Amino acid sequence: MTDPILKIGQAGLETTEEKVKALTNRMVNAETPGFKGSEVVVRSFPLELAAAEKRLQPEKPQVDGTQINFTRGSLIRTGNPTDLALGADGFFTVLCPWGEGYTRDGRFEVDAQGRVVTVAGKFPLLGQNGPIVVTPGSEISISSQGEVKTDQSVSDRIRIVNFQNQQELEQVNGSIFKTSAAQAAIVDVESPRLVQGYVEASNSNVVDETMNLILLNRIFTLDTKIVSTRDAMLSRAIEMGKTQ
Repeated sequence: MTDPILKIGQAGLETTEEKVKALTNRMVNAETPGFKGSEVVVRSFPLELAAAEKRLQPEKPQVDGTQINFTRGSLIRTGNPTDLALGADGFFTVLCPWGEGYTRDGRFEVDAQGRVVTVAGKFPLLGQNGPIVVTPGSEISISSQGEVKTDQSVSDRIRIVNFQNQQELEQVNGSIFKTSAAQAAIVDVESPRLVQGYVEASNSNVVDETMNLILLNRIFTLDTKIVSTRDAMLSRAIEMGKTQ
């Protein structure tokens, strides 16, 4: 029978490792516009205590999955007319190989065909009439409601959507998402409050994540000590049993 203390120590090491992976991803993407970090969800202690009282399993941390943090990042001025930021909840809709993708990374550019595409991935930005197309080299103006004007003529309106349950979104990378639920409730945002010439920064902060990394390192060290101490105690008990 596996020793319960060793199982608790092992579970602690495993959950800490998962937290470090998520934290590392947040640190790497701290400078990626529109990035939304994910956090590891650990099963609450009261649930584990109730299970232990029923002798179903020892009290140990249990990873239940991850949860995406959709907190908005600050707005950074770039001055680029094709850079866009959202001043309200919602996502830009882009055309990806799997279908529609959703992002708050507002770095866009005009390709050789006149399509407005994402800087990362070159995915076409979608409007109410499909991919937005402008005349290359023309002056582009985008209103707070998403109306795209080229040479003072409205060509389309950017499609901004939101979700009743944002946790139904699945991360493709740090800043682009797709729907993970077949019946995800998509809502068109009528007043997106677009800001031209700005992008939204990552919602991860290197300083904060560095402090979290120090804390996780201490927890990992403690869990390692628990496992090694328990292992040594069991080894001594076995040796004492052999001498009797």
